[in-house]
Amino acid sequence: MKIFVQFLEGGPDSARLPPREARNLLRSAFGRLPIDNVLLGWNLPPALLEACAVECDRQHAALYLWQPLLAGDGVFEPRPGWRTIGLNGIPVGDPKDRMEFTFVCPNRVGVRDAVLDHLDDVLAGGFFQGVFLDRIRFPSPAENPGRNLACFCEDCRRAAESAGVDLAFAQNHLALLLQTPEGKRAAVRSFLSAPRRPPQPCDDWLERLLAFRCRSIAAFVADAAGLARARGLKVGLDCFSPTLARMVGQDLAELAAHCDWIKGMTYIRAYGPASIPFELLGLTDWIRASDQQDESQILAFLADAAEWDLPPHREVIRREGLPSTVLAEEIGRGRDACTRPFLAGIELVEMPGVAALDPERIRADLEALHAAAADGIVLSWDLRFIPAARLEMVNGLFSRRHRPGEARKGLMN
Repeated sequence: MKIFVQFLEGGPDSARLPPREARNLLRSAFGRLPIDNVLLGWNLPPALLEACAVECDRQHAALYLWQPLLAGDGVFEPRPGWRTIGLNGIPVGDPKDRMEFTFVCPNRVGVRDAVLDHLDDVLAGGFFQGVFLDRIRFPSPAENPGRNLACFCEDCRRAAESAGVDLAFAQNHLALLLQTPEGKRAAVRSFLSAPRRPPQPCDDWLERLLAFRCRSIAAFVADAAGLARARGLKVGLDCFSPTLARMVGQDLAELAAHCDWIKGMTYIRAYGPASIPFELLGLTDWIRASDQQDESQILAFLADAAEWDLPPHREVIRREGLPSTVLAEEIGRGRDACTRPFLAGIELVEMPGVAALDPERIRADLEALHAAAADGIVLSWDLRFIPAARLEMVNGLFSRRHRPGEARKGLMN
């Protein structure tokens, strides 16, 4: 079982942390856990990078740059004309105007060169042994696919045409489909990747669109990974949890061909973008807006579509998260989908309104993670804010089972 940690999420607050304090935080964590890799946030000053690199070297741990790719990072600012275009023809933005959740289209003319040039610049410092690519997706449509399902820009239309997909026709067709309760449910079944679900009637144009989006993301990631490998770096990917990944343009099997390992955002307790409860309840509310059924019936439909054991009430999911069985199921699906090691992301931070955890739930999740035989674990999403007691809880469960050497399919530092 490999143990990775995410540390110092990019931004001015992290950049202000004194290098000595950063190194002490790492040293304290290494003293509590056998950490293999540290995934360090973006846009940090050289002195801070160096302090983390020195401590990782002392502890024989690899240091990865944790870097957003298809969204702003504070230095790379997406041009307004590069934003994805939603099903309604309007650019998709972030409700809170956060640049890090404002996505650019991978097919836009100019985006490829701009993003890869920026990536090459940030990898040039020589501190890293790998790169951990984040925001490698389209914006999530879950809250309102009629608005946020993307992208329908002119560059996507040209790229889709060369792949045999008439995107203009698909856009008009899907806009009508998603106006009906039956169409919404059909779309959700296409969005979710549940491996054992019996074949369901699906919409051919939506299937074509989802496949085209996955190919677009995989091709972009392949270019970024090639750039990193040219510098002798390993590549990790931050992806949606397996059942939700297709919804944002991620085919884990395709992406695995371009990386050394994949971390799934298998967050079942947190409530924020990319967490399973957040995305699931977004779909719940969207269906309910035009459906006569109550929330328990809609959640039962989603449980069937995703093949998960779900609570019957929205408020329970919002307050407590999902059962540990969902975490175990997602790990199994990730392992089945990937030809590279699949690591489970688990939230251990405490954030008001986003993540409220207790020892019993953490322990249940860790036990489920171990029982599911995950290739590794990524402690998310910032080591700086994870209480020491929680690190010790992880160590108590895993340290006696942690063995040196490579895990399944060649997981290495």
